[in-house]
Amino acid sequence: MQTFARAIILALALAVGNAGSAPSVSMNVKQSKIGSGVSMDSLGADFQVQSQVSDDLSVGVNLDNSGSPLKSMFAKINQKLGGGNVNADLTMDMKDNSIAGDVTYTEGDNNIEARVSSGVDNFVERIRYSRSGAGWTFKPSFNMQDRNMDLEASADYSDDTNVAVRMNADGNNNLAINHRLNADTSVSLEGSNLDLGAMTAEVNHRLDANTNIKVSGVNTKMDALRLEVAHQLDADTKVTPTFDMNSKHATVSVNRRLDGGRSLNVDLDMDNSMKVEVAGANDEDWTASVSSPWGDFSNADIAVGRKFNF
Repeated sequence: MQTFARAIILALALAVGNAGSAPSVSMNVKQSKIGSGVSMDSLGADFQVQSQVSDDLSVGVNLDNSGSPLKSMFAKINQKLGGGNVNADLTMDMKDNSIAGDVTYTEGDNNIEARVSSGVDNFVERIRYSRSGAGWTFKPSFNMQDRNMDLEASADYSDDTNVAVRMNADGNNNLAINHRLNADTSVSLEGSNLDLGAMTAEVNHRLDANTNIKVSGVNTKMDALRLEVAHQLDADTKVTPTFDMNSKHATVSVNRRLDGGRSLNVDLDMDNSMKVEVAGANDEDWTASVSSPWGDFSNADIAVGRKFNF
């Protein structure tokens, strides 16, 4: 713990001394299986210290309370170039000093993204180009190490129907069709390699102003159907029960909007687990969650987190 504390102090000192503004610190603290007791050694914690050096550059470090607290260093760059913008998000892993991340150039409807890594030849793993227009997108990807290409494309067949295709160099293909039957009902079909027996189907229907129903399944088999009903109880509370026809298994999710922009989410799986999470209004508000095996609350896991701006 002393090593971890020294690492945080060092990170803050470097950020304040070298950055153009005071740093921010994002903190997450976790305790697993609270029934086993709570101590400083049993707590898990991770921190991110970040500072804005200039309008175009921010830098930071990621730490945790393990034996080697300094996990990685990162830099985020946003720079105008020609008629577009260059964005780079690069991270150096302190374990092996490897560098990886994404570099993106955007100009109008054109986007070029390079996935880079110091662990591969020529430093570039993949280049992806994407362009979109009214009702269509086109995204070829060039895998620099394998010297092959993947392709994603979608287009509106009509005002109510969209068709999307994904083709990979390994021979796996995917087809997705989304069709709006009317203002309240839409249907989606998706399959791989033209295997009709493995196609998935989903129907979404708005029953009324407060209730939406979703039915999904594989090849329309009754024992593979999944039913989800989302009902708005009032302006702040939504309840969503889900039932799996095959396993006869039910789960319930409750979402409630709290005061001050906070929200409460409860997920109940009465055969397995439960989870309660309170989310803050923004990064600078506290978040907290409790998850536990159903009926065994002594083995609950607790986590809290918040971002601090100095």
